Amino acid sequence: MPGALRFREVEPVTDASRDRRVLLSHGDGGSLTKDLIEEVFLPRLKSAELKGMDDSAFLPPLPAGQALFTTDSFVVDPMLFPGGDIGKLAACGTMNDLWVSGGKPLFLSAGFIIEEGTGLSELAAIVESMAAVSAAFGVKVVAGDTKVVPRGKGDKVFINTAGIGVLEEGRRMGRRCLPGDRVLVSGPVGEHGLVILATRIKVPLGDIRSDCGPVGPDVDRLFASGAQVHMMRDPTRGGLATVLKEVAERSGCDVLVKEELVPVRQKARELMDILGVDPLYLPCEGRVVAFAGPGGLPDGWVEIGLVSQGAGDLILETRYGGRRRLGLFQGTPLPRIC
Repeated sequence: MPGALRFREVEPVTDASRDRRVLLSHGDGGSLTKDLIEEVFLPRLKSAELKGMDDSAFLPPLPAGQALFTTDSFVVDPMLFPGGDIGKLAACGTMNDLWVSGGKPLFLSAGFIIEEGTGLSELAAIVESMAAVSAAFGVKVVAGDTKVVPRGKGDKVFINTAGIGVLEEGRRMGRRCLPGDRVLVSGPVGEHGLVILATRIKVPLGDIRSDCGPVGPDVDRLFASGAQVHMMRDPTRGGLATVLKEVAERSGCDVLVKEELVPVRQKARELMDILGVDPLYLPCEGRVVAFAGPGGLPDGWVEIGLVSQGAGDLILETRYGGRRRLGLFQGTPLPRIC
């Protein structure tokens, strides 16, 4: 009919093709969107709040205490990598931000931007990873959204998350380190950035895996040790050195790090040397940097330096005894790391 509105015809879909690829029609809000949600997301993200499919999630009252809220987006390339995938990374990254702030994660939201043509099996595996790691810590995914963009307008899957938690008793920290604090790290550094770089350029990794994971147990053990923790951060983009420099400047203190004490696994160090990358600037996605007063340390935590009065400098004491100042990471040799 002349002048009538013309709608794009829905692409014909068979049961077999629906199981293989995401179609643009899966983002139209109609029956295929309903199918995608019911076949891929709801069976894996099983919270009652999400199942209601309302415009907002009705949450139970939060436990007594100060509420914490954070948000993040994840565009890692490749989206599946040795040691994890974008689903695990999104859940851990958001929960980790709450943990290092002294919080207990309670609820997550997850918005998926999916490129047309993405395999449904790949998408399901990502959602399964997110569901598994959040459920392991009693964290519910209570709200979500899906959007499908045309082929070539995205890169398989991007995820935006938000997290709500509550400040745990005895874990309120200032956002500064203090002179006399020890600089602590919860494990070997640089492995996430190394894995992403090596995977992209197709360099064999052997048994090296990304450190992508939840930091909650490490945080719990540090507080349980009785250490007087003044500040925590997770050394993601920019790596350990960038976080330490930011903290030094914010606190108006100098931070001295001893290179020989920074934990780097031998196999990872050998590959870093081959690729010409510095472990101090490689991102981690499952490590914590803490600043704490004197005392004992739980297993796995390592003391790598000391805070002193100063003007915001980060100073590296090299394994050869020399000293040099380190700055913030500059440039983008490894974009889309998380």
